[in-house]
Amino acid sequence: MFDSPAKLLCHLIEHSFEGMGGTFKCPVCFTVFVQANKLQQHIFAVHGQEDKIYDCAQCPQKFFFQTELQNHTMSQHAQ
Repeated sequence: MFDSPAKLLCHLIEHSFEGMGGTFKCPVCFTVFVQANKLQQHIFAVHGQEDKIYDCAQCPQKFFFQTELQNHTMSQHAQ
């Protein structure tokens, strides 16, 4: 469906902020962006693994967005 993990993340970011008036707020430092890809670039450049706030209950992976965690859970742990 998506040809790279970065494109999937951007898509998930867009869905995380639906209905939020077209702005994208960093879940770590609360900086606001008007484009999902700019938030994505910011997260990769500024925040590291230790800043991820959503933990998978079934493995050690962590995520910045709840939608990332949900996608991971469905694709990796669905039974």
